[in-house]
Amino acid sequence: MKVLYTAAHGGFAREHAPLGGGAAVCDMLTAEWAKTQPFQLELFTPESVSGHDIIGFDTGSYARFSRQFEAASTAAIQRQDPADTVILVNDIAEGPDFRALQSYKLATVWHVDVVAYIASIYCRELVAPETLVAIHRRIGALCPDILTLIFQKQSDCVRFSAAHIVPSPAMKEIILRCYPETNPAKIHVLPWGAPPALDPVDKQTARAQLGIPADALVLLTLSRLSPEKNQQLLLDALAAWERQPNCPPIYAIICGGAAYMHGKKHEAMLRAKAAQLKHSKVIFPGHVHGPQKQNYFSAADLYVFPSSHESYGLTLMEAFQYGLPAITLDHAGARAVMQPEFGAVATKETFLPKLQQLAAEDLTAKGRAARTFAQHHPFSAAAAKLAAILARL
Repeated sequence: MKVLYTAAHGGFAREHAPLGGGAAVCDMLTAEWAKTQPFQLELFTPESVSGHDIIGFDTGSYARFSRQFEAASTAAIQRQDPADTVILVNDIAEGPDFRALQSYKLATVWHVDVVAYIASIYCRELVAPETLVAIHRRIGALCPDILTLIFQKQSDCVRFSAAHIVPSPAMKEIILRCYPETNPAKIHVLPWGAPPALDPVDKQTARAQLGIPADALVLLTLSRLSPEKNQQLLLDALAAWERQPNCPPIYAIICGGAAYMHGKKHEAMLRAKAAQLKHSKVIFPGHVHGPQKQNYFSAADLYVFPSSHESYGLTLMEAFQYGLPAITLDHAGARAVMQPEFGAVATKETFLPKLQQLAAEDLTAKGRAARTFAQHHPFSAAAAKLAAILARL
């Protein structure tokens, strides 16, 4: 069997680009399948599309790139024999023309439900995702292409894909609410588990290398710098904590590079907030990888996952691998993996008190529980399950 894997954010592993979970999953799947070889794998990436500096694209440039990649990946798929080739699609808005590929067995990976994202971030959860879908069905012909990329492509994906791979039960539930005609058996809930990681190094050795005092409370967050990642929640909490008596010495490490449409503006805002802190120290290492990432994870006491919307938490699971407990906001990604034994789920209003309560507990014991959980849920197991789903197609 042959699998053609199309990935608009794939092929950037060597560039260590801040592209998020979709790119990370693509890189990890191809690396895992290269070892296990469950089928013949061919990867189709933006190397086949000219001008793919997607990290710096504005909204219009990204929409044009999405259409370019749609056309190129559709043509690449149509050159395959549908009798012995399964198509794995790593994207939706950037994916191929699902409607034009009805003779192929398509399996689509949902890294994010963009309609649900819009309902959560832009509509502030005042409008349900299924309501947005219903509105678009009535007025879709009047919408600009950027909305067609979101709504019509997602609708076509649901209709014409033979399998949908989603990382949490919550995402499956939302898809079925938005598209009730969908056969639930087509939607496979497959949590990604913990990505491969280097072993942690001695905490004090890591801190010495990074110039962090041994007695500091070290908080770590790792994601691209983008508004939905909500790193300002941590900085605002530190500003409030500083005004309270007996505030401990705190180092906050905000790893990640600015990416996509609003990343640079968001980074500037974060740096301005950090500069206003009087006692807490904030470090911006940029995008980290390999031994550099290993040092930051090893030096930390607690992982902070403040995103407003997450379908899954790859970096959260990676933090567990390093023995870090965590605090996170309540979203589908957190509900898929968080447990009281190794962390806390907060709202924006309860974030600071829960952070303070967690910091006062035995973080070492919670970290051991986190690492045990991660070791029982390796990414390799998810890759094997996905390979089995593709084989059944």
